[in-house]
Amino acid sequence: MRLLATPHWLLRHVLLVVAVGACFGFGRWQYGRAVQRHSILNWSYTVEWTLFGLFAVLCWAWFLRDDLRGGPVEPVRAAPARVYQPVAQPVTDEEDSELAAYNRYLAHLDKKAR
Repeated sequence: MRLLATPHWLLRHVLLVVAVGACFGFGRWQYGRAVQRHSILNWSYTVEWTLFGLFAVLCWAWFLRDDLRGGPVEPVRAAPARVYQPVAQPVTDEEDSELAAYNRYLAHLDKKAR
C-alpha cells in the first residue's frame, strides 16, 4: 500500500477528489434547477454529471489496478505477414499500346528518381 502514498498517486487522489467534488456540485446545482423548472433537460444534466463522477472513480480504479499488477500488459506482437506481389509481365505495343506507353513512362520516372 506504499504505492498509494507516492507523489504520483497523491496527485491522482487530489485530482479524483476535485473531479468528484466538481461533478457532485454541478449535479446538485442541476438537480435544484430541475426541481424548480420541471425541465427534462436539467434532469438529464443531473444524471450526466453523476455519470461523469462515476467515470472518474472508475478510471482511478483502473489506474490503481494496473499499477498493482505491474502496469498494463503489452500484447504479444506477431511477425508481420509477408506480402507477395506478382511479378509484372512485360506488355508489348502489339498487345496494348496504351499500357506499354504508360509502363515506359513509369520506368522513366523510376530511373529519373534514382
